[in-house]
Amino acid sequence: MTAAHDVPGVSMAVLVDGQVVEAAAGVVNLRTRVPVTPDSVFMIQSITKVWTATLVMQLVDDGLCELDTPVREYLPEFRTADERASAEITIRHLLTHTGGFEGDIWAATTDGEDALERFVGDLVANAPQRTRPGTMYSYCSAGYGVLGRLVEVQREMSYSTAVRRYLAEPLGIDEIAFCANEALGFRTAIGHARPRPDAPQRPLQVWAVMPPSNPAAGNQLAMSARALIAFAGMHLADGATRNGDRPLSAKSARAMRVRQVDHPAAIGAPSGHGLGWFLSDRPGVVEHGGDMIGVAAMLRIVPEEGIAVAVLTNGGAAGPLMRDVIDPLLHDLAGVGRRPTVPSPPATSRTSNPDRYVGRYETRPALNEVTLDDDGRLWLTVADRREALTLAERAGSSAESIRSELRQVDGDLFVRTDAAGTGMGLVEFLDTDDSGRARFLHTGRAQQRTD
Repeated sequence: MTAAHDVPGVSMAVLVDGQVVEAAAGVVNLRTRVPVTPDSVFMIQSITKVWTATLVMQLVDDGLCELDTPVREYLPEFRTADERASAEITIRHLLTHTGGFEGDIWAATTDGEDALERFVGDLVANAPQRTRPGTMYSYCSAGYGVLGRLVEVQREMSYSTAVRRYLAEPLGIDEIAFCANEALGFRTAIGHARPRPDAPQRPLQVWAVMPPSNPAAGNQLAMSARALIAFAGMHLADGATRNGDRPLSAKSARAMRVRQVDHPAAIGAPSGHGLGWFLSDRPGVVEHGGDMIGVAAMLRIVPEEGIAVAVLTNGGAAGPLMRDVIDPLLHDLAGVGRRPTVPSPPATSRTSNPDRYVGRYETRPALNEVTLDDDGRLWLTVADRREALTLAERAGSSAESIRSELRQVDGDLFVRTDAAGTGMGLVEFLDTDDSGRARFLHTGRAQQRTD
């Protein structure tokens, strides 16, 4: 299956009825051809956010913070570019991606233990406030950087030390690395990408494309699939380890899986977000994924059935591979249905109110332009910029603009289609300005109109 999806290497672990089954295929590096084994270490990227959320809930258990208290009560230096919003943002807002400020801040600070302190003080402090706190879900990695700094201050130790002391050690996890130097101690996978769309895959130019500025959101954390499944097992056991220790209270573990906010339709409503966890559009499924140039990971659990699946990859068409591996497995083990396919409206589909949508929408790393052609069709062009270009350069890959047609599904919900008319994903236009135009293009992140 790795060959069918052009994935260099994959490692997975499955937890069923308290037993772990492991599998591995392919290589950790196409250049060295070293095979993947169950102890191989892969980057988990944004799955790190669930680890950070767990550390925060441990603070709650220990009486060191409260979810609905403004962040400034614990981090007086915390601020965004909006003073009023800065005073209102709570820990719950950050855990649920409703803080309302720019979330994709990938600039470098330092590679030392002051990285998160500098990230919050130098970068988040200048982050534009897109919406009022608590009013709109918009995926916010920067908010998890703030939470990581909260952990550091309350625990009086670095983020990596807190992860090891409060999670990895109680769970018996050894196969974990926070940087390239630590990763060298393991059979470590490197990501793969294409220098040009028509070129073969090759190893990235660097092990970590993202800078170490925000370890709490997942910039560089790596581990084995068996390590990740041990973490999942603690959550399935409502905070308890296999030997009976309890790093997290049952109350907090369950609270993390309770719906806090609904996702916009562009993400796949009726999905939603808990305290760190992504609540799937498939009932009973809780998950979090992670991806960056050349790597992708998925952790999916079915709490009522006591089942967890972790899949780690290092390039290629990882999404389709994960779907072809995980969906049949969870269907057979827990009766979980496949995720609905993206709708494909006919080529004749047109919107009666294109002026509402045409315009420019921006986040820090991306420019999105919606245009109308002479045939009355809407088009979306997405171009990387700023640090997104830097990441592609570090990876040794190209940053190509992506142009796709937008076809209306229902109301303000549209599907992006490729040249063959196949649906690639949903986008939703939200809110209305004084001229009747949409204020946001939502793709999981709220892209604000700027024209």
